[in-house]
Amino acid sequence: MPRKPLKFEALKSLDLAQCGTVGDIVDGMRHCAFGARMLGEVALTIQAMIAAKKKPILIYSGLDDSPLGRLLRQFVKNQWFDRMVIPSVYASQKKRGENAVVVGPFSERYAKAIFTKPERAVFINPFDMARPGQIRDGYFPDAVFADPRFVMPILYRTLDEWINGRRMPVAALISELAPYGGVASQVTKGAKALDLMVRDRQCLRFLTVSGAMTVGKMDLVICDMIESGLIHAISSTGALMAHGLVSSIGLKHYKYNPAYDDTALARRKLNRVTDTLEPETNLDTVEEVIGQVIEQLDGARPISPTLLNRLVGKHLAENYPNERGILKSAYLHGVPVFVPAFVDSELGNDLYIHNIKRKRRRKKPLLVDLEIDSKELVKLVTTARRFGIFTIGGGVPRNNVQNVAPLIEIINERLGTALPPRRFTYGIRICPDRPHFGHLSGCTYSENESWRKAVKNGVYAEIQADATQVWPFLVKYVLESRQVSERN
Repeated sequence: MPRKPLKFEALKSLDLAQCGTVGDIVDGMRHCAFGARMLGEVALTIQAMIAAKKKPILIYSGLDDSPLGRLLRQFVKNQWFDRMVIPSVYASQKKRGENAVVVGPFSERYAKAIFTKPERAVFINPFDMARPGQIRDGYFPDAVFADPRFVMPILYRTLDEWINGRRMPVAALISELAPYGGVASQVTKGAKALDLMVRDRQCLRFLTVSGAMTVGKMDLVICDMIESGLIHAISSTGALMAHGLVSSIGLKHYKYNPAYDDTALARRKLNRVTDTLEPETNLDTVEEVIGQVIEQLDGARPISPTLLNRLVGKHLAENYPNERGILKSAYLHGVPVFVPAFVDSELGNDLYIHNIKRKRRRKKPLLVDLEIDSKELVKLVTTARRFGIFTIGGGVPRNNVQNVAPLIEIINERLGTALPPRRFTYGIRICPDRPHFGHLSGCTYSENESWRKAVKNGVYAEIQADATQVWPFLVKYVLESRQVSERN
């Protein structure tokens, strides 16, 4: 008996070219994944709550005269919310059944009331605090697990646009975020640091990116950075590039539906990445594309990941003229794409399988020589006056680029060469990890300085947040800044 087909919602890549305002970006985030979807879907939910006859309430235990407290009072003044109450007062009231938005943390002594009294409750905090059972693996409705000092100003401007038609450019939002503290202030600093790096014409700019950002539908954000000249080179995981190929050839990723457990997904070869799905058929098609590319190579000399990515980009440009894609944009704009952990990906798997097929046909296998890319990295950095890094996450892609500084140092010391020493001058990082976890993704720029990777008085910004919530705003800010400069 044939299996009944499962139904899933297709995701859409966030296209900043189609987003003129803060509200446009948040609306686009609804169709993405991870924290971006949290933000986009909660904005829509709160808008529906405000439109209802019975207005929702705000539950907030923070300082009333803080920037966040004053902003929340404005939510009430606009008549979007009926009132704002502290958790203890809410717990003491007999009234129940209202919709509520719970901003920030709350004591466990009031948790029962907050969990049980509202008809529907939205939770906005960085501590994963929500109703028991509300959040499940890969499914997190009515929650934004992020710093409310960052989230609430965005929601305010989004709702003001959707309800009152007051459209706000991202540059104005970035300026407004500065006084709030926490992630909000970090975002303002990061946006300005990125803008300074982009304005430095003698700076070679790297994007280093890890995590499931292409499955998360941030692929066109990377295309925007390439096509607008914000970056000159990329260091990435192979998995990120492989999943990015899916969108590049017109295939889809899908929103996970918790009605189907992982066993049911496995039977149908639907690979889950948190709250998204990657059908195995997508990867089969990617393998066919990779096969068409590498079949053109004779195996007479070793190849590198940058060479293979360039050839894939060329293939995409020639065969998929109506689709945007990272490797296609990189090829068309001469941006090398380094994949230092090449074998740890679908691309590595595909090459392994094709080499076995080549051997069976008595054809030379393709050998990947990573030192080719190390030489290219050293050449890029030493022929530039300065270099900077814009980092999403951490891991091998980040360290591969940062490592070029000590690599040059030991080449000179141990081989007696005279390569110009290089340390990066700019660094902007978006990653939620803290240093005390003890791994690279929490590594600070101060720590990098001790390794002679970063200059002492450089321009640095570290944003401890979900990249899908922050990254689009930073890129849009720089693009808007460039438009203003060009008009003047």
